[in-house]
Amino acid sequence: MPQTIHPDHMTDDARLGEAAALLATAIKRSQEKQKKEKIPLDKSANQCPYGQKPTRGEKA
Repeated sequence: MPQTIHPDHMTDDARLGEAAALLATAIKRSQEKQKKEKIPLDKSANQCPYGQKPTRGEKA
């Protein structure tokens, strides 16, 4: 298990690198999940892959 360093003991560059690595991992996982489940992430709310969302006054 990797050893962690408290952010107070890290340089600004080290903190920025850590945040960038976390963001890159999240993006990579999101892309892998999109390929597996074939759920497009760029659809608008009106084109929800789970079906139409009811508008105001309509019941689901």
